[in-house]
Amino acid sequence: MLRNAVALSAVSGRPVRVENIRGARPKPGLRPQHLMAVKAAAHACGANLIGAELGSPEIEFQPGGAPTSDQWTLDVGTAGSVMLVLQCLLPALARAPTESSITLIGGTDVPFAPPFDYFQEVFVPALAELGPRVEARLVRRGFYPKGGGEVAVTVHPAEAIRAIARRERGAVARIAGRAYSLGLPGHIVERMRESALTPLSAGGHGDAHIESEVVARGRSEGCGIVLWAECEGGARIGASALGRRGKRAEEVGEEAAQELVSELESGGAVDSRLADQMIVWMAMADGPSEVTTSRLTDHIRSAAEVAQMIVGARFAIEEGPPARVTCCPG
Repeated sequence: MLRNAVALSAVSGRPVRVENIRGARPKPGLRPQHLMAVKAAAHACGANLIGAELGSPEIEFQPGGAPTSDQWTLDVGTAGSVMLVLQCLLPALARAPTESSITLIGGTDVPFAPPFDYFQEVFVPALAELGPRVEARLVRRGFYPKGGGEVAVTVHPAEAIRAIARRERGAVARIAGRAYSLGLPGHIVERMRESALTPLSAGGHGDAHIESEVVARGRSEGCGIVLWAECEGGARIGASALGRRGKRAEEVGEEAAQELVSELESGGAVDSRLADQMIVWMAMADGPSEVTTSRLTDHIRSAAEVAQMIVGARFAIEEGPPARVTCCPG
């Protein structure tokens, strides 16, 4: 809710105050990645930012003007997700007058956040349909708790955000993926990969192509797998899973594959994670948008509510299956 509120404020020029930030968490208030996200968005639109301190339960974000382009480095300083920082910043950069180049340092593959490969292979192609183009290059991965990952991003803005219409998914043309590890034995990647292929085959997708990426040493250690289905008509459906201490590599691969099969069986044209990330862009679009997705999540509902409050976008949500989300921009 914080990231969406700030992103829409930066684009619309409407000031916002966000209270009780992460109030139900063991460590409430702003954490490093949230602080970096709101400061970066403030920089992009010259906003006056009040209450932007670690642990702060409340901020005021007062945009100073239209979004501007820039070239700079953002270091979260922890394993906080750089992809979530970018999620908050992208709407402003997508409406800037010229392209922007940003280097982000922190976590690239961490819990409760989109992994880099999902961002690159699922989110970026979806965003390109709306107008803005993003080029993302993984310099190195960063896992919890050490972080140290680095991503270089160039954002090519668009004069307008086109409406999105994803009602029908289209037949699956290809399933691809990437199993990766850093600082761990190479057999872990192969075990994740092989364990993903079995449920995919059982779900009718026996020709999946999953790449292996093994890096022997780095600033952090970890592993994960990202899978995506490329469908006729251009839609992509994604799924992912991360390893952790005590979790077998086979569990990681199976988890991602079963999630992808479930998403595909739902008939939704976008996966549930992409659906919640599209809410801000639907609210910014130059016309009515509509997507179908596997299921409605709390993130989808809260993102729609925030967009309605800040920019007056009107959302209609149908349970499904598949679930349907429509938006008339304010």
